[in-house]
Amino acid sequence: MNPLLDSELPTLLLFSADETLSLPPLPDVSLQQMLSLDDICAAWLEAQQGVVCLSSKRFDRHLEAAIARVRLMLPEAPLVVLLEHLSDETRLIAAGVQEVLSSHQAQSGLLLHVMQMAMARRQYDIDQKHAAHHDPLTGLANRGLFQDRLDHCLVQSQRRGQDVSLLFVDIDRFRVVNELHGHQFGDLLLIACAQRLQQTLRRSDTVARLGGNSFAVILEASGDLENESMSAAVAHKISAAFQKPFSIGDEEIFSTVSIGIELASRVSYDAGQLVRHAELALHQAKREGRNVSYVFCHRSSPADKIRVGLESALHHALEREELRLAYQPQVSVSEQRFAGVEVLLRWEHPVLGDVSPSIFIPVLEETGLIERFGEWVLRNACCQYADWLSQGLVPADTKLSVNLSPRQFRQRDLADSIQQLLADAGLPPQNLTLEITESTLMYNLDHGVQVLNRLRTLGVSVAIDDFGTGYSSLAYLKDLPIDYLKIDRMFVKDIVTDSHDAAIASSIINLAHNLGLKVIAEGVEDSEMLDVLAVFGCDQYQGFFFARPLPADDIPPMVARCA
Repeated sequence: MNPLLDSELPTLLLFSADETLSLPPLPDVSLQQMLSLDDICAAWLEAQQGVVCLSSKRFDRHLEAAIARVRLMLPEAPLVVLLEHLSDETRLIAAGVQEVLSSHQAQSGLLLHVMQMAMARRQYDIDQKHAAHHDPLTGLANRGLFQDRLDHCLVQSQRRGQDVSLLFVDIDRFRVVNELHGHQFGDLLLIACAQRLQQTLRRSDTVARLGGNSFAVILEASGDLENESMSAAVAHKISAAFQKPFSIGDEEIFSTVSIGIELASRVSYDAGQLVRHAELALHQAKREGRNVSYVFCHRSSPADKIRVGLESALHHALEREELRLAYQPQVSVSEQRFAGVEVLLRWEHPVLGDVSPSIFIPVLEETGLIERFGEWVLRNACCQYADWLSQGLVPADTKLSVNLSPRQFRQRDLADSIQQLLADAGLPPQNLTLEITESTLMYNLDHGVQVLNRLRTLGVSVAIDDFGTGYSSLAYLKDLPIDYLKIDRMFVKDIVTDSHDAAIASSIINLAHNLGLKVIAEGVEDSEMLDVLAVFGCDQYQGFFFARPLPADDIPPMVARCA
């Protein structure tokens, strides 16, 4: 019978390391004299409770060996050392002991208190160790523990001639859930996703949360099944599990996963390469439309390779002054008069060179960096345009157009921030136009209209960008407090040869004019396009036909040529 399971009192498992020191029976402690360390280990492992006590006349090699054995066999057990006289406390604590007391203290009624302190300290140590290696939200292994397990797994598997698969798993469109329901709701979804992953996989598989909505799974090969086949089967199993909805509070959420896969044998069991390839495969899966799994292919595109280190590089791009602004001139169709500029963000990486906005802008959106970068663009562009105005280098009735990202537009204090920014830059509100897309506005129409009204009250103009590619709801359009519609280039590029595109462009222009709005056409590349737009009555245009996006120094000379 296990004494720890029968006793209602706190139990002390006592073993004398040198057989010279023992304790008499104590009223408030269940004292169990054990004949060997093996007996102590067996009793504690069965009950998972009680305090282990090693007694000795002094701290010597016999006691040191006993402590080392207990710590090896019972890493979670509270350990107390009982000495004839107190000494070497620092060395004993360093060896893994929680408390040290003398035989006199034990017999004077301090033993129960010392036992309680030992249990509390041991539990604190266990909690601290767990916190250092596990994600606080989901309880899964964190990035540090994941890396340790991956390294160990690779060494063992290579030695045994077995393979290892690494799966990177991302929750698709998690950002939308966060923005729609809030971060607390998003956290509950992450916890549910972590639990579903654990329920889907074997207990021997390592599941880790790497951060955000990203998870990793380490699979060791088993049986005769080829590891690539096993990986594909597990990925399919995970995807199938995520087809079932999640019940979060009163909401039912459908969420899918994208999965990137790589095998250790294909990268010579190199942990760094394995992780990089799995991440590249994940990005490929996302580009394939999400809700798919993808095994890394060595024919990865340059965009894949750029994307791997993109997020880290973008975090430093501002401080390293790698960003610059370009200005796309906007011109009146009828008079060819300069009407303003649209500011565009450019990134010149010291190694990669000019990185396409189509590559880095989505990363900014995904990571939330778009708010910081967007504020930098708005502030610097407003300061630049205010400087041109003050020197008379651009006409007073022209405008600076700046795109607002969906994240920026949903900021609660957007109007106040822009008002303060305009005051800091010295730019009159009537010289600023903010561009938003239809889909951004329709995401939360009531909130969007409130924000637009605040901006209009400030004197700032508003343009709907890429009109015709989103909702294009005429019912909403007539009630929106806006000033401009911008026709997307997809309706302009074939306006000369495609009668349908011409009809769409003409209809948009007529609609806008009937609502008292002005129209700006994007992507005008030749005189024929411009002639058609002039016939339709388009107000302004921008595109390569007039000028490509220009650096700031080239804008004043260009304006002078238009005068």
